[in-house]
Amino acid sequence: MTDVDHPTLHELITAVELIKSNYATKEELAILSGKIDVLASNQQALQASLQAFQTHATQTFATKAELSDAVYQLTWRMAGFAVIIISAMAALLRYA
Repeated sequence: MTDVDHPTLHELITAVELIKSNYATKEELAILSGKIDVLASNQQALQASLQAFQTHATQTFATKAELSDAVYQLTWRMAGFAVIIISAMAALLRYA
């Protein structure tokens, strides 16, 4: 090999390496495809949650009677839960 061929060979190797670096491998494409799929599914999930939020936001109004009934039911549920807890503690202390 002469000195003239050596720089040409080096330039050719450099050109081939540059060409290789400009193309994506199958693995890189698969990774990018996976990321795009994740982004698309995240976008769909976000749109679905926004739609659900909008639907819920239009249904959040209640009348005073509905609110009163809900508070009444919750009050009795809390009272019943307190009675059950007190009864369980009494039974535990008595039979333990």
